[in-house]
Amino acid sequence: MKNLKIGITLALKENNESIWTNGIKQNVLMLVDLLKKSQNHYDVCILNTINLDWSVKPYYLTDIDIFNFKEKFMEMDLLIIMGAQVHNDDLNKFKEDKNKRIVSYKCGSNYILHVEETLFKEDIKNYAQYETQYNEVWYIPQQHETNQGFYSTIYRTNSVIVPFVWNSKYLQTALNDVDNGFNKGSYKKDSKYNHTKEKKVIGVMEPNLNIVKYCLIPTLIAEESYRTEIGKSKIEKLMLTNSNKLSSNKNFMSIIKTLDLFKDKKISSEARYQTAYITTQYMDIVVCHQLLNPLNYLYLDLVYMGYPVLHNAYMCKDVGYYYEGSDTIGGGKMLNWILENHDKNFEEYNERNKKILERYRSDNPKLIDTYDKLIYNLFNGGNNGLSFDVINNRYLEF
Repeated sequence: MKNLKIGITLALKENNESIWTNGIKQNVLMLVDLLKKSQNHYDVCILNTINLDWSVKPYYLTDIDIFNFKEKFMEMDLLIIMGAQVHNDDLNKFKEDKNKRIVSYKCGSNYILHVEETLFKEDIKNYAQYETQYNEVWYIPQQHETNQGFYSTIYRTNSVIVPFVWNSKYLQTALNDVDNGFNKGSYKKDSKYNHTKEKKVIGVMEPNLNIVKYCLIPTLIAEESYRTEIGKSKIEKLMLTNSNKLSSNKNFMSIIKTLDLFKDKKISSEARYQTAYITTQYMDIVVCHQLLNPLNYLYLDLVYMGYPVLHNAYMCKDVGYYYEGSDTIGGGKMLNWILENHDKNFEEYNERNKKILERYRSDNPKLIDTYDKLIYNLFNGGNNGLSFDVINNRYLEF
């Protein structure tokens, strides 16, 4: 399937919008990067569903074509509905040509979000639409447990797990900005992890927007460590980002106020910050927790940066450091191990993670080849009967 014209949707509201405002931008950009590296020479572009003047583009689009959706979508061979929804009328018009294909590429915890919005929120005006024009729904591995059947039945089509795609391109730009800022005297340190620091600042960076990524378990893990001599002597502070609203939540604070960390004035509530900045300037170790979302960019970004990250994501348990489930006691013990031993082994840690990151990289030839085959199958009967190895991010005998 050479020279296909592929359009991937996005919904930038401004033509200078930051890449860091939400995760879907990175999802789209990393898929674009992978497809542009294919030997099939796809003509890949982004189709923005909000009309903007693209004579001026943000830095992350300098080498990517972007058009307003209505102007170009009918020229595509394949539409990947990913960063923005598209109206049914446009999809029906596109599908009048039987040689064209439409994929919905899902990156979010859609079933969980649907449950929360239905059960716990007032009736919302901007409800989701559920199209039935897709040839297939593709979803990233961490959405498999809750979303596979949900997608298949709702969209009346085949739902297919696809490999997770990551690269360091945009993160490295942010790290370069930190190093340049440090050299100019505007930042207190460079981007490198400080393995000589005796006391460590523990960071928690969960967005606290829903049950999938919430800061309480990491806080309790830090508390378990702090109740020991190791934690007491080595934890300087616990920083909870994305937590300004939680700091005034009586239900949340009723737990926090019982903790030794709080009584000793070791916990701070922080706003939302970009990963490279907040980690390099203020944190030493990041502790994470997720429910039903066991693979995240944050863990990959942190180990690329060379920082210790402790998480419970079983799909990438060899990345960084791992604890099981919601085991706060086991997590506290692992945090103690990190506090005592990581700095003596940081070079080995970095080498180990460098190799692991290869299985997600958008320039990995095996990953590129897998997406080539997915696209070929899409145009030739569909992707059926595939067996996916979630730990190694690949299909078995594909």
